[in-house]
Amino acid sequence: TTEQYTTGTLTLDELLAERGREFIFEGFRRRDLIRFGKFHTASWWDHKPTAETKSVFPIPQQQIAMNPNLKQNPGY
Repeated sequence: TTEQYTTGTLTLDELLAERGREFIFEGFRRRDLIRFGKFHTASWWDHKPTAETKSVFPIPQQQIAMNPNLKQNPGY
């Protein structure tokens, strides 16, 4: 028999793990790890823990070229 989660037994770590299984090929893992505060410490498949500057995406160079007021995010 399998146990069902309840509001008393479901932890954030278990929720993150379930989302990893449920959306394995959907491309949500990076955002989920950032949201759950685990992106800098967690490993999955071939990803190793990453520097904190990688929590944000780089600004595309074309956008920076079109708007000189934009500055690239740190680390890119």
